[in-house]
Amino acid sequence: MNLRLSNRALVPVVVLAVLGGVVATFIVARPPSSVGDSSSVVQPKLAKTAPVKKPAPVKAKPAAKAPVKKAVVKPAAKPVANPVPLVPGARPAPAKSPDETGLPRVLSTALADHRVVVLSLYDPASAVDKIAVAEAREGARAAGVGFVALNVFAETQSRPLVELLGTLESPSILVYRRPDVLFARIGGFADHETVAQAAANARR
Repeated sequence: MNLRLSNRALVPVVVLAVLGGVVATFIVARPPSSVGDSSSVVQPKLAKTAPVKKPAPVKAKPAAKAPVKKAVVKPAAKPVANPVPLVPGARPAPAKSPDETGLPRVLSTALADHRVVVLSLYDPASAVDKIAVAEAREGARAAGVGFVALNVFAETQSRPLVELLGTLESPSILVYRRPDVLFARIGGFADHETVAQAAANARR
């Protein structure tokens, strides 16, 4: 009985011895760790920073070009031709300078041929003036005197009369007697009988 007890008492000792041997073997088999080993040191991870984007270069806008103004060249005004006499048989009134008497050249020329001349002033754009010219021509023919029609808007023709008389009216009648005497002046429309009577009085 004492032998059995001693065997039972040895079991725990043997177990502890075996465990101690296993632990010692494990400790010996494990390589020692060195504190100074750089490979065992855990390096702290650095936080990754987002790359800084450079601002895109601002392109300067080209300066706006000032609009180029094109010069507008106006065509030169064409000279207006002298109108053709309205009434057949009437002397044309050429653009000539006045003679020594100060009268329009066309009137002084008519006075050289006739002792008395009926001068009919008219506006070429007026229908009434056309009728007045026809009546004046008929009155001059009936009285046997000279006749001239003159456009009041033809400056080269009417200017000498304006300088002499101040103003001109259309239609109107001027009766001249040689050499340069204004015998009668009829303003407005005059029929052929009135013109003939004024021309006949100038012949006396």
